[in-house]
Amino acid sequence: MDRRILSSVSLAISLIVLSLPNFNFTGAVIAEISYGQNLIYILSLIFFIASVFLFLSKKSLDAIIIPTGTLEADIDRTNKALSEKYKLKNDGYFLISGYKGEGLNQMRKGQPYRIYKHLRDNGVLPKDIRIEGKSHNTMENVLYTLKKMKEMEEKIGKKKPLDIAFVSSLDHLKRFNDFYQKAIEIGLINKKDFRFHKIEAVGAGEEPGYEDSFSRKILHNYKLRRMGRYRTKKGSIKYAKGEDFLVRLARKIKRRNDDER
Repeated sequence: MDRRILSSVSLAISLIVLSLPNFNFTGAVIAEISYGQNLIYILSLIFFIASVFLFLSKKSLDAIIIPTGTLEADIDRTNKALSEKYKLKNDGYFLISGYKGEGLNQMRKGQPYRIYKHLRDNGVLPKDIRIEGKSHNTMENVLYTLKKMKEMEEKIGKKKPLDIAFVSSLDHLKRFNDFYQKAIEIGLINKKDFRFHKIEAVGAGEEPGYEDSFSRKILHNYKLRRMGRYRTKKGSIKYAKGEDFLVRLARKIKRRNDDER
């Protein structure tokens, strides 16, 4: 059940029970309360504490990150992100990750703009949306998003760590986490800078079986080994020029297979 509903129900139950005539907070009355009433009273306090905890804990994220994918995936991920909006802190925001194109016409036809429009159509204000527009694949979604967030937050002096959540299918999120952990391992990011969270959106990944395919696993491991190409001499994340030959070839093969379906 949604935390908002749980919080509201718990608070309502506790207030109803605590407002009953027998539950005054005087010592004399408490002494006259039967065992059953005592139990109900204790349970009402538990419900009240639970509602407060759920209310306070729901605003936990600095950013919800929506990576671009297929047209269907973009819609599913964006809708799921909107349903989790209540988890954003007061200064939290949505961050769209994916190549936005060059020039106004190309940008307006791109996936980031489509997601941006969907967020706006659902009441999200422009000030609550950011766009990382340089990434071409899942690994760059992770690296370039972390790079952009770190640069933005350092400018305003925001305290770390930042709580970030990527939205996608469960299998796809596993790859996001692999890239995040690898970036920490090779020193591209500091583990203390971010706390990685996942928001699962059912049906928001690639076609069934794609994440478990042999070609996907080979390419995924290849990207992990090649992550060092995104490192600056000082050890931070840089924007790499183009994609490796193997990555470009895999992309072309996938496009061809998609066109043949």
